[in-house]
Amino acid sequence: MLNNRQISEHFEVQVNTLYNWQKHKPKLYKYLQNADYNQERNDEINILLSEYSTSIQKEFLIDEIQYLIQSPIKLVSMEEVKNFQKIFIEKEYSHIPTNSDKILSIYDKILELNIIEKYILYKKIHKIRENNNRTDEDIKLFFQEFINNP
Repeated sequence: MLNNRQISEHFEVQVNTLYNWQKHKPKLYKYLQNADYNQERNDEINILLSEYSTSIQKEFLIDEIQYLIQSPIKLVSMEEVKNFQKIFIEKEYSHIPTNSDKILSIYDKILELNIIEKYILYKKIHKIRENNNRTDEDIKLFFQEFINNP
């Protein structure tokens, strides 16, 4: 648990502000006090997800992954992650007449994923979108557990 001085240094907040939050925003203050614990939990979860991802063996094609990367899909909540395939098909519905085989194939593959796999896949999509200079090899390596390797 962090003390006020540690919170102040870590989050660049005046100690007087923290005393004010302690009285008027107790939930926020409690969260900041436990920020180190929250970070430890996030680290543990990331380690577990990373370990779990080594067991994933899916059959996406590289062009399907690229299609997902270029899609306008944005998943914010776990409920949206759970409904990844539904959100995908809703966003791509207008493209089905011209690209039905690929879109329906991607839809089916997302549908087969459990919620953890959907979460990992989307987080990877979201992260690689930040890299504008990605190559096919980068994508193959980054999504290796999801890509069909003939």
